[in-house]
Amino acid sequence: MISKIFKLIFFFIFITFATFHVNSYAESYPNTSIGVLDLNKVLLDAKAAKDAAEEIEKIANDIENELMESDENMIKEQNKLIEAQSIMAPEAFELKRKEYEEKAQNYNVDRQEKLISIDKLVESSRNEILNKLKPILEELSETKGITVILEKGTVLLNAETMDITDEVIKRLNKELPKIEVSLEE
Repeated sequence: MISKIFKLIFFFIFITFATFHVNSYAESYPNTSIGVLDLNKVLLDAKAAKDAAEEIEKIANDIENELMESDENMIKEQNKLIEAQSIMAPEAFELKRKEYEEKAQNYNVDRQEKLISIDKLVESSRNEILNKLKPILEELSETKGITVILEKGTVLLNAETMDITDEVIKRLNKELPKIEVSLEE
């Protein structure tokens, strides 16, 4: 009986201590206010993002046209080499074949570099937008008292008043109206 009373007293002391500890921790924790941001919409609808996408598309089309022309030239050169095989001496043909293979290898490397350069343009314009976005989000969270900003893709349900996307796009359009997009050669 005494051990049951002792256990009961110990249990109440433990609960009291735990409650006090949790309450003291909760008092030091800030009130939480949440904002929701649709980052995909920002990256698609912001003025700088649209302009950059148009510029990148023009550059990509130019590169694609250049590559198509180069592809045709490589095919023509390969066909000439095949036609010349029957009239050339084996040693001369082997030399020409090696030259063509080396040229084809260099062409493939160059082609791949050009395609990668388009990806780099997309990445750099996206990074420029994201870098400009951070101070905008910090300022907006400070003025609105937002302590947490969640990406809309991770949120199942939210009140419309929590969505700060349109305001962020407006501020971003003001802060970053255009991005310079060019190929580094």
